[in-house]
Amino acid sequence: MKKLLLLLVLSIIQIYNSQITFHNYVYSFGPAPYNAMFTGNGTIYYTTDGTEPTGNSPSGVNEINILISEVLTVKAILKNSNNQWSQVFSKKYYFGSFPAKEIFFKKPPEWTSTCSYVNSYDPALALDIFSGPPMTAVCDGWYKATNAYFVGAITYDNCKSIAPPPIYQYYGIITDSVVFYDYSLGPITNPPACLLAVNDPAKKVAVVKIFPNPVQDLITIEAENKFSAYEIVDIMGRSVNKKEVSENKINVSSLAPGTYFIKLNTMGNISTIIKFIKK
Repeated sequence: MKKLLLLLVLSIIQIYNSQITFHNYVYSFGPAPYNAMFTGNGTIYYTTDGTEPTGNSPSGVNEINILISEVLTVKAILKNSNNQWSQVFSKKYYFGSFPAKEIFFKKPPEWTSTCSYVNSYDPALALDIFSGPPMTAVCDGWYKATNAYFVGAITYDNCKSIAPPPIYQYYGIITDSVVFYDYSLGPITNPPACLLAVNDPAKKVAVVKIFPNPVQDLITIEAENKFSAYEIVDIMGRSVNKKEVSENKINVSSLAPGTYFIKLNTMGNISTIIKFIKK
Protein backbone atom coordinates (compact mmCIF):
# COMPACT_ATOMS: atom_id res chain seq x y z
CA MET A 1 0.00 0.00 0.00
CA LYS A 2 2.84 2.39 0.90
CA LYS A 3 4.57 1.56 -2.38
CA LEU A 4 1.43 2.36 -4.36
CA LEU A 5 1.02 5.63 -2.46
CA LEU A 6 4.64 6.56 -3.13
CA LEU A 7 4.26 5.78 -6.84
CA LEU A 8 1.12 7.92 -6.98
CA VAL A 9 2.87 10.85 -5.29
CA LEU A 10 5.87 10.53 -7.64
CA SER A 11 3.54 10.46 -10.66
CA ILE A 12 1.79 13.63 -9.48
CA ILE A 13 5.14 15.36 -8.94
CA GLN A 14 6.30 14.31 -12.41
CA ILE A 15 3.14 15.69 -14.01
CA TYR A 16 3.51 18.94 -12.06
CA ASN A 17 7.14 19.26 -13.15
CA SER A 18 6.13 18.84 -16.80
CA GLN A 19 3.49 21.56 -17.00
CA ILE A 20 3.56 25.08 -18.42
CA THR A 21 0.87 27.45 -17.19
CA PHE A 22 -0.29 30.41 -19.28
CA HIS A 23 -1.56 32.97 -16.78
CA ASN A 24 -4.56 35.25 -17.20
CA TYR A 25 -3.84 38.57 -18.83
CA VAL A 26 -5.52 41.94 -19.35
CA TYR A 27 -6.42 42.22 -23.03
CA SER A 28 -5.43 45.45 -24.80
CA PHE A 29 -7.26 46.99 -27.72
CA GLY A 30 -4.08 49.02 -28.29
CA PRO A 31 -2.00 51.00 -28.79
CA ALA A 32 -0.28 50.05 -25.49
CA PRO A 33 1.02 46.46 -25.39
CA TYR A 34 0.17 44.10 -22.53
CA ASN A 35 2.23 41.58 -20.58
CA ALA A 36 1.82 37.84 -21.07
CA MET A 37 3.29 35.51 -18.45
CA PHE A 38 3.76 31.75 -18.51
CA THR A 39 5.49 29.63 -15.90
CA GLY A 40 6.88 26.15 -15.35
CA ASN A 41 9.17 24.31 -12.97
CA GLY A 42 12.36 24.30 -15.02
CA THR A 43 13.81 25.92 -18.16
CA ILE A 44 11.17 27.11 -20.62
CA TYR A 45 12.04 27.31 -24.32
CA TYR A 46 9.56 29.21 -26.48
CA THR A 47 8.76 30.73 -29.86
CA THR A 48 6.40 33.56 -30.79
CA ASP A 49 5.97 32.84 -34.51
CA GLY A 50 4.01 29.59 -34.23
CA THR A 51 7.01 27.32 -34.95
CA GLU A 52 7.94 24.40 -32.70
CA PRO A 53 10.35 25.34 -29.88
CA THR A 54 13.70 23.57 -29.50
CA GLY A 55 16.66 23.70 -27.14
CA ASN A 56 18.01 26.59 -29.27
CA SER A 57 14.89 28.75 -28.84
CA PRO A 58 14.76 31.77 -26.50
CA SER A 59 14.47 30.56 -22.92
CA GLY A 60 14.10 31.46 -19.27
CA VAL A 61 13.99 29.71 -15.93
CA ASN A 62 10.59 29.14 -14.25
CA GLU A 63 8.93 32.28 -15.61
CA ILE A 64 8.67 34.07 -18.96
CA ASN A 65 7.22 37.54 -19.52
CA ILE A 66 6.71 38.94 -23.02
CA LEU A 67 4.98 42.06 -24.31
CA ILE A 68 2.13 41.46 -26.74
CA SER A 69 1.76 44.17 -29.41
CA GLU A 70 0.33 42.05 -32.23
CA VAL A 71 -1.64 38.85 -32.73
CA LEU A 72 0.75 35.94 -32.23
CA THR A 73 0.96 32.30 -31.15
CA VAL A 74 3.32 31.31 -28.36
CA LYS A 75 4.57 27.73 -28.25
CA ALA A 76 6.62 26.56 -25.28
CA ILE A 77 8.33 23.42 -24.02
CA LEU A 78 9.73 22.72 -20.56
CA LYS A 79 12.97 20.99 -19.56
CA ASN A 80 12.82 20.08 -15.86
CA SER A 81 15.60 19.47 -13.32
CA ASN A 82 15.78 15.80 -14.40
CA ASN A 83 16.47 16.89 -18.00
CA GLN A 84 13.06 15.55 -19.06
CA TRP A 85 11.22 17.38 -21.82
CA SER A 86 7.52 18.14 -21.66
CA GLN A 87 5.03 18.19 -24.48
CA VAL A 88 4.64 21.43 -26.45
CA PHE A 89 2.16 23.90 -24.95
CA SER A 90 0.51 26.55 -27.10
CA LYS A 91 -1.39 29.79 -26.53
CA LYS A 92 -2.67 32.37 -29.00
CA TYR A 93 -2.61 36.00 -27.88
CA TYR A 94 -4.72 38.70 -29.49
CA PHE A 95 -4.12 42.43 -29.77
CA GLY A 96 -5.87 45.47 -31.19
CA SER A 97 -9.40 46.09 -32.37
CA PHE A 98 -11.62 43.12 -33.14
CA PRO A 99 -11.80 42.54 -36.92
CA ALA A 100 -15.20 42.95 -38.58
CA LYS A 101 -16.62 39.76 -40.11
CA GLU A 102 -19.85 38.94 -41.89
CA ILE A 103 -22.14 36.21 -40.61
CA PHE A 104 -24.99 34.60 -42.52
CA PHE A 105 -28.00 32.66 -41.29
CA LYS A 106 -30.94 30.91 -42.95
CA LYS A 107 -33.81 31.13 -40.47
CA PRO A 108 -36.59 28.61 -39.86
CA PRO A 109 -39.66 29.49 -41.97
CA GLU A 110 -41.84 29.94 -38.88
CA TRP A 111 -39.64 32.75 -37.52
CA THR A 112 -40.95 36.19 -38.41
CA SER A 113 -37.50 37.77 -37.91
CA THR A 114 -33.99 36.81 -36.86
CA CYS A 115 -31.41 38.57 -34.68
CA SER A 116 -27.77 37.79 -33.98
CA TYR A 117 -25.16 38.62 -31.38
CA VAL A 118 -21.57 37.66 -30.70
CA ASN A 119 -19.70 37.22 -27.42
CA SER A 120 -15.92 37.04 -27.51
CA TYR A 121 -14.89 33.42 -26.93
CA ASP A 122 -11.16 34.03 -27.33
CA PRO A 123 -9.93 36.30 -25.89
CA ALA A 124 -12.43 35.63 -23.13
CA LEU A 125 -13.77 38.99 -22.00
CA ALA A 126 -16.15 39.75 -19.13
CA LEU A 127 -18.85 40.84 -21.54
CA ASP A 128 -22.17 39.13 -22.23
CA ILE A 129 -24.56 40.38 -24.88
CA PHE A 130 -28.06 38.94 -25.11
CA SER A 131 -29.81 39.24 -28.44
CA GLY A 132 -29.00 41.98 -30.88
CA PRO A 133 -30.41 43.99 -33.76
CA PRO A 134 -32.37 42.23 -36.51
CA MET A 135 -30.29 40.78 -39.32
CA THR A 136 -30.72 42.05 -42.87
CA ALA A 137 -32.56 39.88 -45.41
CA VAL A 138 -30.31 39.00 -48.37
CA CYS A 139 -31.80 36.28 -50.60
CA ASP A 140 -33.52 32.87 -50.61
CA GLY A 141 -34.35 33.05 -46.89
CA TRP A 142 -30.79 34.03 -45.87
CA TYR A 143 -29.97 36.91 -43.54
CA LYS A 144 -26.73 38.82 -42.97
CA ALA A 145 -25.05 40.83 -40.20
CA THR A 146 -21.58 42.22 -39.51
CA ASN A 147 -19.91 41.63 -36.14
CA ALA A 148 -16.43 42.12 -34.72
CA TYR A 149 -14.51 39.22 -33.14
CA PHE A 150 -11.35 37.13 -33.25
CA VAL A 151 -13.04 33.93 -32.06
CA GLY A 152 -16.73 34.53 -31.43
CA ALA A 153 -19.57 32.61 -29.84
CA ILE A 154 -22.31 33.49 -32.31
CA THR A 155 -25.99 33.12 -31.49
CA TYR A 156 -28.83 33.45 -33.99
CA ASP A 157 -32.26 33.82 -32.39
CA ASN A 158 -35.85 34.76 -33.14
CA CYS A 159 -35.52 38.19 -31.47
CA LYS A 160 -37.58 37.09 -28.45
CA SER A 161 -34.83 36.89 -25.83
CA ILE A 162 -37.07 38.37 -23.08
CA ALA A 163 -39.45 35.41 -23.43
CA PRO A 164 -38.71 31.93 -22.00
CA PRO A 165 -38.30 28.83 -24.21
CA PRO A 166 -39.98 27.51 -26.30
CA ILE A 167 -41.11 31.02 -27.29
CA TYR A 168 -37.45 32.04 -27.43
CA GLN A 169 -35.46 29.88 -29.88
CA TYR A 170 -31.83 30.04 -30.98
CA TYR A 171 -28.92 28.36 -32.79
CA GLY A 172 -25.25 28.84 -31.95
CA ILE A 173 -21.69 28.21 -33.12
CA ILE A 174 -18.13 29.17 -32.15
CA THR A 175 -15.91 30.27 -35.04
CA ASP A 176 -12.99 32.49 -35.99
CA SER A 177 -14.16 33.07 -39.56
CA VAL A 178 -17.03 34.16 -41.76
CA VAL A 179 -19.77 31.57 -41.26
CA PHE A 180 -22.80 30.42 -43.25
CA TYR A 181 -25.30 28.72 -40.94
CA ASP A 182 -28.42 26.94 -42.22
CA TYR A 183 -30.89 26.24 -39.38
CA SER A 184 -31.67 22.77 -40.79
CA LEU A 185 -28.08 21.74 -41.66
CA GLY A 186 -25.85 23.71 -39.34
CA PRO A 187 -22.69 25.38 -40.75
CA ILE A 188 -22.37 24.75 -44.48
CA THR A 189 -19.37 24.71 -46.80
CA ASN A 190 -20.96 25.85 -50.05
CA PRO A 191 -23.34 28.79 -49.64
CA PRO A 192 -25.84 29.58 -52.42
CA ALA A 193 -24.66 31.65 -55.36
CA CYS A 194 -26.87 34.57 -54.37
CA LEU A 195 -24.79 35.00 -51.18
CA LEU A 196 -21.50 34.83 -53.04
CA ALA A 197 -22.76 37.62 -55.25
CA VAL A 198 -22.83 39.92 -52.21
CA ASN A 199 -19.83 38.44 -50.40
CA ASP A 200 -16.20 37.90 -51.31
CA PRO A 201 -15.83 34.18 -52.13
CA ALA A 202 -12.24 34.30 -50.88
CA LYS A 203 -13.62 34.79 -47.38
CA LYS A 204 -15.69 31.62 -47.51
CA VAL A 205 -14.82 29.17 -44.75
CA ALA A 206 -15.10 25.42 -45.01
CA VAL A 207 -16.83 24.52 -41.77
CA VAL A 208 -17.08 21.01 -40.42
CA LYS A 209 -20.39 19.22 -39.93
CA ILE A 210 -20.75 16.76 -37.05
CA PHE A 211 -23.61 14.35 -36.42
CA PRO A 212 -25.61 13.09 -34.67
CA ASN A 213 -26.10 16.03 -32.32
CA PRO A 214 -27.13 15.30 -29.55
CA VAL A 215 -24.88 12.24 -29.51
CA GLN A 216 -24.69 9.10 -27.36
CA ASP A 217 -21.50 7.31 -28.45
CA LEU A 218 -19.84 8.28 -31.74
CA ILE A 219 -19.57 11.67 -33.49
CA THR A 220 -19.13 11.49 -37.26
CA ILE A 221 -17.17 14.28 -38.97
CA GLU A 222 -17.90 15.55 -42.47
CA ALA A 223 -15.65 18.29 -43.89
CA GLU A 224 -13.51 19.26 -46.84
CA ASN A 225 -10.59 19.92 -44.50
CA LYS A 226 -8.55 17.05 -43.10
CA PHE A 227 -8.23 17.35 -39.32
CA SER A 228 -5.16 16.09 -37.47
CA ALA A 229 -6.19 16.56 -33.82
CA TYR A 230 -9.15 17.42 -31.64
CA GLU A 231 -9.86 18.72 -28.16
CA ILE A 232 -13.15 18.55 -26.25
CA VAL A 233 -13.88 21.17 -23.59
CA ASP A 234 -16.85 21.41 -21.27
CA ILE A 235 -19.17 24.39 -20.83
CA MET A 236 -16.77 25.83 -18.22
CA GLY A 237 -13.86 25.76 -20.67
CA ARG A 238 -12.07 22.80 -19.06
CA SER A 239 -10.32 20.35 -21.38
CA VAL A 240 -11.77 16.85 -20.97
CA ASN A 241 -10.24 15.01 -23.93
CA LYS A 242 -7.46 15.70 -26.42
CA LYS A 243 -6.25 13.28 -29.10
CA GLU A 244 -5.10 12.93 -32.69
CA VAL A 245 -7.76 12.33 -35.32
CA SER A 246 -7.26 8.92 -36.93
CA GLU A 247 -10.62 8.59 -38.69
CA ASN A 248 -13.84 10.49 -39.23
CA LYS A 249 -15.43 9.25 -35.99
CA ILE A 250 -14.77 10.34 -32.40
CA ASN A 251 -15.87 8.28 -29.41
CA VAL A 252 -17.55 10.43 -26.73
CA SER A 253 -19.30 7.61 -24.85
CA SER A 254 -17.23 8.21 -21.71
CA LEU A 255 -18.37 11.83 -21.36
CA ALA A 256 -20.98 12.76 -18.77
CA PRO A 257 -24.24 14.11 -20.21
CA GLY A 258 -24.06 17.83 -20.90
CA THR A 259 -22.96 20.53 -23.33
CA TYR A 260 -19.45 20.48 -24.82
CA PHE A 261 -17.36 22.14 -27.52
CA ILE A 262 -15.17 20.16 -29.90
CA LYS A 263 -12.15 21.94 -31.40
CA LEU A 264 -10.80 20.35 -34.58
CA ASN A 265 -7.35 21.36 -35.83
CA THR A 266 -5.79 20.93 -39.26
CA MET A 267 -2.08 20.39 -39.89
CA GLY A 268 -1.96 24.07 -40.85
CA ASN A 269 -3.21 25.12 -37.41
CA ILE A 270 -6.68 26.11 -38.68
CA SER A 271 -9.26 25.46 -35.98
CA THR A 272 -12.99 24.84 -36.14
CA ILE A 273 -15.05 24.80 -32.93
CA ILE A 274 -18.58 23.38 -32.74
CA LYS A 275 -20.93 22.90 -29.83
CA PHE A 276 -22.52 19.50 -29.23
CA ILE A 277 -24.70 17.85 -26.61
CA LYS A 278 -23.83 14.52 -25.03
CA LYS A 279 -26.93 12.51 -24.10
